[in-house]
Amino acid sequence: MITDLLDELRRRNVELTIDGDRLRYRAPAGALTQELLAQLRSHRAAVLERLRDAETFEPWALQEWRRVTIPDWRRILQESIAQGDAKREAYARWMLREVLLDAEYREEGT
Repeated sequence: MITDLLDELRRRNVELTIDGDRLRYRAPAGALTQELLAQLRSHRAAVLERLRDAETFEPWALQEWRRVTIPDWRRILQESIAQGDAKREAYARWMLREVLLDAEYREEGT
C-alpha cells in the first residue's frame, strides 16, 4: 500500500520531505487529489518511516563504485604527492574524503 502510494506521488512529481516529525510536500498544481491527500494523511507514520529509511539507505551500486574506485584514488593521491601536483593531490583528497567516504583515509597519514 505505501509503495503504491509513493509510486503514484512520484509519477505526479510530488516531492516529499521530512521536517522534524512533520511530513512536507511540494506538488505541481492539480497533482494532489483529495483522495491522495487523504491517503497521505492516513499513512503519514508509515510514509515518514519509509522516507527516514531511504535517507540512510545506500544503494548497492554506490557501495560497489566506492569499493572499486577507492584503490585507484589512493594511487592517484600517492602519485600526485610524489609528482608535487598540488591541484591533483587536493582533488584526490577531496574524492577520498568527501565523495568516496574512504573509512581508511587520513588527512595526515597518506
